[in-house]
Amino acid sequence: MQYVSELLGAPVCDPEGRVVAKVSDVLVAADADYPAVDAVALKPRNGEPRTVPWSALSLEDNGDVRLSTSLADVVPFEPPAHELSLARQVLDHQIIDVNGVRVVRVNDLQLAQTDGSYRLVGVDISTAALLRRMGAARLLGALGVKLTPTAIAWASVEPVESGGAGVKLKMSHEDLAKLHPSDIAQIISQLDQHHVHEVLETLDDEAAADTIGEVSPDLQVALLQGMEPERAADILEEMDPDDAADILGDMEPERAHDLLSRMEPDEADDVRELLTYEDESAGGLMTNEVVTVPASVTAEQAMNIVRQQAAEMENVYSVYVVDDNEVLLGELSLRELIVADPSAPIGRVMHRELIRGRLDDSQEEVARLIAKYNLLALPIVNDVGQLKGIVTVDDAMDVILPDDWKARIPRVYAKA
Repeated sequence: MQYVSELLGAPVCDPEGRVVAKVSDVLVAADADYPAVDAVALKPRNGEPRTVPWSALSLEDNGDVRLSTSLADVVPFEPPAHELSLARQVLDHQIIDVNGVRVVRVNDLQLAQTDGSYRLVGVDISTAALLRRMGAARLLGALGVKLTPTAIAWASVEPVESGGAGVKLKMSHEDLAKLHPSDIAQIISQLDQHHVHEVLETLDDEAAADTIGEVSPDLQVALLQGMEPERAADILEEMDPDDAADILGDMEPERAHDLLSRMEPDEADDVRELLTYEDESAGGLMTNEVVTVPASVTAEQAMNIVRQQAAEMENVYSVYVVDDNEVLLGELSLRELIVADPSAPIGRVMHRELIRGRLDDSQEEVARLIAKYNLLALPIVNDVGQLKGIVTVDDAMDVILPDDWKARIPRVYAKA
């Protein structure tokens, strides 16, 4: 197995054995599964850099590269549109390993000799490749240390784009969308911002919203600020209002105002309301996506109302009963509603004794109530008892758990 790192810097000799240049890059076709080496870029001892076809060269057993004629007589190689420079565009760049749900670096590239030519066959992502490039492989070998490469087949890799951006594992947009948002979030958290946006562009608005919801708050803000405003607004619309409010609250006011103005009016109004509450209060923690039914309906009528409201929500665990002034009167679970006599008045089915929080309660107090009473969600009311929203168990855990534990806890309420 020949490695690209072993070719780079290799001396290039003319037919008389004189060193006339060094190899500075290796070129292959970008649109082939296992492309043959087409050309190499040379840095001559005297004169301008030039690219020559591989057919004008031969690789010696000692690693030297020999020209079949004088360098001056070699017809320069004109790279076609889909040519890939391995040293400049691939080596030391990042690739996305979808199976391992990680981002890895191209430490070396494997070449195999077939039919008299060399073909690019694999990407070596191992520490062994780094040690080989540092010149430590022979020393470790003499000490009995065996270096094992970890390779990804080149047929599984494709260029991200022309230019110097790098490479990624081949996968369709559908394959990427099948990954869990937490997995995609883990991947983009390891990428630079340029490549993060390339990944997000392959996702629809809902998948992008779920993914951004799983990364750190600082990265959430950075990603949405770096997007085109219309796309950022579309993604914010797909988020739970409390999550969108948290992100916009951390942005510069002018940018937040612009994004709100581009959102659909109903979604924007929900977010604006949440932005009026203090960050450390129950109001600042809650979401105002709540399913409510009037006290005057039957269980069957309530089911129809719930069906309409829930169509726009991720998950619904409880139904809240309110009067004409939105004052909270009671609560019942979806199961209780489903098994109730369809003709039964909703007031007969609901629970009237409720644990509830207030808008100005501290987030710690709300989290304590949720933990104490083992609740999935806690209704939050204002001074006159009107239902303003709920705090879910997920958001409560974010308050009480250390940062390094939050990512380990499954999302019970907000994400399915």
